[in-house]
Amino acid sequence: MDYTPFFLFAVFMVGTPGPANMLLMTSGGNFGLWRSLPFVAGVTFGKLFVNLLLGLGLWQLLSAKPMVLLALKIACVAYLAWLALRMSGFMMKGRELKRPETFWSGLLVHPLNPKAWAMLVFAYAHFSDPSQPWVMQVIIISATFFVVQVIFHTLWCAGGALVVAAVGGRPAERWLMRGLSVLTVLVVIWAVALDGLI
Repeated sequence: MDYTPFFLFAVFMVGTPGPANMLLMTSGGNFGLWRSLPFVAGVTFGKLFVNLLLGLGLWQLLSAKPMVLLALKIACVAYLAWLALRMSGFMMKGRELKRPETFWSGLLVHPLNPKAWAMLVFAYAHFSDPSQPWVMQVIIISATFFVVQVIFHTLWCAGGALVVAAVGGRPAERWLMRGLSVLTVLVVIWAVALDGLI
């Protein structure tokens, strides 16, 4: 496979705003980078899981079952919207969450993230070479996405902590967190629409 174009694609897709990065930024803003690390790890490993499943042929199976694929898309939007609103405090009785989201809730983010599915399907469709050993290409694609995610997911989470540190204790802090959650929901809907899912 031609690795350089694929690497640049992975950096661009993982580094740009998306549902996962918005959630990580929100978590960093609420709890700081250190306390959010289990959530960051869950999000990162969840994408690795999806990557390996697609490499093993899950996409072909889903494509052959349109109703199953539609149900997955609806679950994507519902879960990510719920998580974003919950993290922002919209759905909490108190002002804020008592503790950050866990590794296990992070593990579900990418399997239910339409942007993640779209980028991985594109990567396998456009950067793999059918004439080369398939298992090695799956390892290369999965490992590259994993390393890029470790870097950028951590940066997005840290960025949220830095932004909130600048406005912490002011009314702007609460509105910032709510604004991030609304932006996350809009990005989820945009990702689904962009992929021709609605």
